[in-house]
Amino acid sequence: MSGSISSLGLGSGVLTSDVINKLKKADTQRIITPIKTRITTNTQAQKAEKLLASLMASFKASASALSYDTIFDKLTVSSSGQADVKVDTGANVKSFTLDTKALAKKDITSFGEFNGKTSPLVGSGQSGVLDLSIDGVTHKIKYDDTTTLTTLAQSITDATGSTISASILETSAGKYSLVLSSVATGAKQAITIKDTNDGTNGSGTLDGHFDAYDATKNPNGYKIVQAATDSEFLYNGIDIKRSSNEISDLILGVHITLKAKGDSSNITIKQDTTGITDALNKFATTYNTLVQNLDDMTGKNKQTGAIGVFNGDSFVRGIKNDLNSVITSINNKNNSLVDYGIDIDRHGVMSFDKSIFESKLTANPNSVKALFTGSTDANGNTVPGWFTSIDNKVNEYTGFNKQLSNFATDLKKQGTNLETNYTKAQTSLDERYAIMKTRFIAYDGLIGKLKAKFSSLQSIISAQSSKKG
Repeated sequence: MSGSISSLGLGSGVLTSDVINKLKKADTQRIITPIKTRITTNTQAQKAEKLLASLMASFKASASALSYDTIFDKLTVSSSGQADVKVDTGANVKSFTLDTKALAKKDITSFGEFNGKTSPLVGSGQSGVLDLSIDGVTHKIKYDDTTTLTTLAQSITDATGSTISASILETSAGKYSLVLSSVATGAKQAITIKDTNDGTNGSGTLDGHFDAYDATKNPNGYKIVQAATDSEFLYNGIDIKRSSNEISDLILGVHITLKAKGDSSNITIKQDTTGITDALNKFATTYNTLVQNLDDMTGKNKQTGAIGVFNGDSFVRGIKNDLNSVITSINNKNNSLVDYGIDIDRHGVMSFDKSIFESKLTANPNSVKALFTGSTDANGNTVPGWFTSIDNKVNEYTGFNKQLSNFATDLKKQGTNLETNYTKAQTSLDERYAIMKTRFIAYDGLIGKLKAKFSSLQSIISAQSSKKG
C-alpha cells in the first residue's frame, strides 16, 4: 500500500511529494519571504539608527564646545626668559615683565662631625634640651646619655612635623653630620638653635656641637650652609617680595614660578585662537560626516541603484533640513555664519575658512564671542548665540527619551513584532502542510485502491468481450 511519505504518488501518480514542496515553496514566497525581508530591513534600520545616534552625538559635542564662553576665554602664555607663567581660563590680565632679583631659599643648617650614628651623644648622666625655633614656634628636643645621632634626628622629625627636615650625612669614613633644613622657603623659615640646661646635670653640649660654629673657639659647632630668604622680583617695575618662588596671589588667575636670579622675562598673553579654530574645523568635519550618512540613509545611488535604509522616512529625511535651518539662519544684525568663514556649498558640504574667522576675531573678539555663545541685551534679556541655538536644536534629537531615542524604541518594537509574526506564520505554514501531507497519503491510497479495482473490472470486461467475439 502506498501509505508512506517516501512512496507518496505511487498510487495516484499525481499527489506526489514534489507537488507538496512546490505548493509550500509558493506559499513561503507569498507569506514568509515578505516578513523575512522586513525583518532584514528592520535589522539594518536599527544598525543605521545606532550609527546616526553616534554621529549626532559627535556633532552635538562639536557644537556644544563652541557654545560656551570658556573656549573664547582660554589664553596662551609665552615667556622670553626663564620665568614660568600659567594663566587660568578667563583671567583678566595683560602682558607684563618679570625681573628676578633674588630667589626664595630654604634654611639649611649643618652640625659638626659626630663619631658614629649609634653611639651616645653625651656622657653618662648628662642631659639637656635643644631649642629649635622656626617661624615664631619653638620646639624643645630633649636628649640624655641614651640619645644617639639617629634617635636625635628622629626626635626632631617627630617634634617639628612638617616645618623642619632632619637628615644624617656621612661626611667621611665613620664621620657623620646632622643637617637641618626648613621644609618651606622664605625669610621666616630661618632656624635658630639654642642648647639649654634642663635643670639636671648640665647642658651636655658635646664639644660644642649644639652651639654656633666658630673657627677658633668652636670648630665643631653648627653653621648655616644656606640662609632662608624671600624671593624678590620686579613686576612691571614694581618691587615685590614673597616667601616662595611660586606666586599665585599677585594677580587672580596668574601662577608665576621664578627660576633664576637675574632673569628678565617678558610675558606675552594672548587669546588662544588655536583652540577655537580647531573646534570650528571639528564642527565642519562632524557636520559633513553626519550629512553624508543622512544622504546615504535616505537617498538612492544613481550609479548603483542602492536605496538607503531610511528612504521615504520623513523623520530621518527631516533631520538635515531641521539642522540647516538653524545653521544658515541670519540674526537680527543681518549676520550669518558665512560672514565668519563657515559656509555650506550647493552640494551640502560645509567648509571653514580660518583666515576669514581670525580676521573677525582679531577685529572684535568680544563681538564674536557674543555671536557664538550668546549675550544679554540692554533690557537684561538673554540673546542666544548661533552655537547655543545649534546645540539646543541637536539636543532635541539626542539623549534619553528624545526623538532619536524614541525612534530607536519604535524600530525595536517593530523588530520584535516582525519576529513574532514570522514565528506564527512559519508555524502555521508548517502545520498546514503537515496536514496536507497526511491527507495526500490518504487520498493517494484511496486512488490506488480505486485504480486496482478499475483494473480488475477492466480485465473482466475485456474477457467478456472476447467470448462474444
